[in-house]
Amino acid sequence: MVIRRVVVATLVAGISGAACAPEVTPRLSITMKGSDTLVQVATGWAEVYRAATDTVDVSASGGGSGTGIAGLIDGTVDVATSSREMKGEERESIRAKRGAEVHEHVVGLDALAIFVHPSNPIEHISLAELQRIWAEGGDLRDWSALTPGKSGKIVLLGRQNSSGTYDHFREVVCGKTAEGVHREFRGGVSELNGSSEVVEKIAKAPQALGYTGMGFNTPRVKWLAVSIRPGEPAVTPSIESVNSGAYPIARKLYLYTVGEPTPELRALLDWTLSPAGQAIVAQEGYVPAS
Repeated sequence: MVIRRVVVATLVAGISGAACAPEVTPRLSITMKGSDTLVQVATGWAEVYRAATDTVDVSASGGGSGTGIAGLIDGTVDVATSSREMKGEERESIRAKRGAEVHEHVVGLDALAIFVHPSNPIEHISLAELQRIWAEGGDLRDWSALTPGKSGKIVLLGRQNSSGTYDHFREVVCGKTAEGVHREFRGGVSELNGSSEVVEKIAKAPQALGYTGMGFNTPRVKWLAVSIRPGEPAVTPSIESVNSGAYPIARKLYLYTVGEPTPELRALLDWTLSPAGQAIVAQEGYVPAS
């Protein structure tokens, strides 16, 4: 564990000007780091939990799921937030370096939404078409092949490769080769450092096509309904479509810890799954685990 003691002191000056001994209230610090998809949720948890207890400080930051897991491996974070499942080799690294097992906690569900500029007339797209657009060897490069009344090169905006969103989208959309190997993204994709940046860029680019978590939807962009194949019924991201499995690019959202948690960490983990903790998941636009 890297839970550290933080000293909160109040200095009171004496009547004669001599300094009195400070009143010291020890607080424990718990560090959460990782997924940009979950960073607003984790920040909300940290703010509410800090206000609810006078014994624990919680800090939260993003950087990508891989960044949080790397911190868990080297012992610099207590909780890795992740929008993808931890890989086998990452679990092995933790066993080797930390001498303990990984514990997985599912705290919500998410849909990876497909976003375009609001001026784009397209309303739906299929996984088959997305593969032809995004995967290596894909042959679909112009909007005219997708929707009447629009033409021009499709500008692709995605996440950086340390992101769990990047990994999940690549696995689901790009698919595998005949030999069972995961396809990579085609060249020319702009890889951005955060989900907010993806949405902000799309809002300014009428030719853009991008993906990120459903919680980042804003009136400045438009998300598309998604089907498996062209001509089949398309489904928009929602709590109902994610829970039912109807939306085809859904995923779980995770917290990862190492070894037996301290009582303070266990209390925080339990609280994230409580009605109060899950209300923050819903407030940020995701689907509560419960």
